[in-house]
Amino acid sequence: FTQSGTFTTPGSFSKTCEYVIIGGGGGGSDDLGGGGGAGAWMEGTTPVGNSASVTVTIGGGGGAGQDGNIAVANGSFSRATFPGGTITAPGGGAGGSPPSHPGKEGGSGGGGRGNRSPSTGGNGTGDPFPGTPGNSPANGWGHNGGSAANPGSGGGGGGAGGVGSTGNDGPGGDGGAGIQLPATYRDPDNTVGFPGPGGGGYWLAGGGGAGVYPSPNTAGKGGGSGGPYAGAGNGSAVDATAADSALANSGSGGGGGADGDPRDGGFGGSGIVLIAYPT
Repeated sequence: FTQSGTFTTPGSFSKTCEYVIIGGGGGGSDDLGGGGGAGAWMEGTTPVGNSASVTVTIGGGGGAGQDGNIAVANGSFSRATFPGGTITAPGGGAGGSPPSHPGKEGGSGGGGRGNRSPSTGGNGTGDPFPGTPGNSPANGWGHNGGSAANPGSGGGGGGAGGVGSTGNDGPGGDGGAGIQLPATYRDPDNTVGFPGPGGGGYWLAGGGGAGVYPSPNTAGKGGGSGGPYAGAGNGSAVDATAADSALANSGSGGGGGADGDPRDGGFGGSGIVLIAYPT
């Protein structure tokens, strides 16, 4: 599901379904902004019987900080109302912005705003990803955003698969890594997901990169060093007017803007819900 809808089963249906549910990514902040955090990653199995009607809600990506205002926002939750219980994946935290400079809490936390104090990364409400696919904890997978340097650049947003990098006196912090979808969803005919480390596809929920202050002119990468990965937004370099927004249905964070005005942040990517069952 790339937009909200209903999963309806026929009268003969009785299956154990697999699911992946990812909240919308947080927006990146402007003017030395931190990157947005990824939406929480919920994964598991649940029985679904006949004539079921599962309501699916897709969370929107968070708004970006633009031209000195404070419109930057967390992503919204994604949700599926299975017969055995509702599964909700919180949205990602926004990057730190004025007047409060730390990154915002979310499924994964937003990165702190650069050149300000205090400017810690936002807390991720999810648990650290263990490195192998499987049932997620009840609060999903997510990581903290990176702290910012003072003086220096913003911190990268946390990803579902890794923490956001700390900003420093120069390059912006990279966003945290996303997670690659389990093998069930890696069908060559399935276009879900985005490139990841090593050239593999099917990655989602990476943290946004941070904006740079001001030299060397190396903005933070979305989804980890060497990115952009998992559809996450890169931070802004000093000669760009805006950071990159995360891609739709990635659940990834938007990039943070560079030092200066206007240096807008990027929007977070909307979430996604995947449901699979044996045929």
